[in-house]
Amino acid sequence: MSGCQRMLSSDGITSSVLAIRGIAGVFEGISLDMRSARKQNVSFGECASTAKNLDEYQFRICTYVPLVADTNPSKIQLQKYRIAIISAFAKLSSILVTGKTQSLAEWNSIAKMLLVDASDTYTKASSGAGYQPLQLAQMTPESYHFFGITESQIDSALDRMYGGSGRAADEEGGGE
Repeated sequence: MSGCQRMLSSDGITSSVLAIRGIAGVFEGISLDMRSARKQNVSFGECASTAKNLDEYQFRICTYVPLVADTNPSKIQLQKYRIAIISAFAKLSSILVTGKTQSLAEWNSIAKMLLVDASDTYTKASSGAGYQPLQLAQMTPESYHFFGITESQIDSALDRMYGGSGRAADEEGGGE
């Protein structure tokens, strides 16, 4: 994903459609009529709300990270959260594409844990409160498994996205 952009083109809350932009080679985009979806399963509304908030934080992280010094340990942590959020969107897209809506409640529960961790880390880092290590604190191995990722895969994705140590060496060039 080059540059910072929103994962949602339509949030399903302020509009009648939840539309997730796909990422080539990662997951396919999908649009969903939220009026009929909510009638089918009440979890759709909660998922739209969680997705909207996750999208907000992945965007905030993406735009903030280039401003953070490579030596600041918060930088890599924020990058990890962004990749985890993208994985959450990939899982949500998969659930919606396959129609396995019984997984929505579980997705929402795990995605909310991710949202709390990512928002706390972003808030601390951007407020200058100093780095306090959180290693995807509430994310358990089962949570990673549900999203189809491992922390080592997140580290590998960081290396692919930013090269070398996982830290963004040339953020000024819009690498995030």
